[in-house]
Amino acid sequence: MSNRIGMNVYLHFLLVIKQMNDFTVTQAKDALLHEQSDLTDAVETRKFIYRQLTSNVTKGLLKRSERLNNGIKKVIYSKTDLFFTVKIEPITRRSKSKKGKSHNIQPKVVKAIDYQEELKKELVAYEIDLNTTIEEAKEYKRLSARFPNLQGQLQQHHSLAKEKSIKLLGKLHALQNLLGYTVTGHQSC
Repeated sequence: MSNRIGMNVYLHFLLVIKQMNDFTVTQAKDALLHEQSDLTDAVETRKFIYRQLTSNVTKGLLKRSERLNNGIKKVIYSKTDLFFTVKIEPITRRSKSKKGKSHNIQPKVVKAIDYQEELKKELVAYEIDLNTTIEEAKEYKRLSARFPNLQGQLQQHHSLAKEKSIKLLGKLHALQNLLGYTVTGHQSC
């Protein structure tokens, strides 16, 4: 067997980056929905995760076991010894190569276009998150004026929203620069 095995980029994120182990499909789905802004449909994400986990059980990277918890059967997925002995590389559906094909420039062009489309989607998501965070900070200020006795607690929330907006603004500017856009005049709260 090869020392390298490809794994879907989202599952790679959960198992390698986030180092999840001994988890359920629901826990994996919830983690992805929380961490990945491009995944929004809980039902489809659950189906997707289940298919990916089943595929990796077949590859021998994961094992599936059943446990009883208060009479309720729980299916747990755990990493196998093989998982820890191979190099796991993230792949997307588009990046799989077909054996026996001659070198072709077309896939490179498609990848570049897909790359820009992905960045544009992330840019829009960051803009939405930034606007939401700015409105959240404004609401904390408004509530602070309305309820002076909560000012300390609301100030703490306002500070967290301000920090988040600064980080989002940095991400927004980075993607705008990368895409060759004029950096917008967005401001943090």
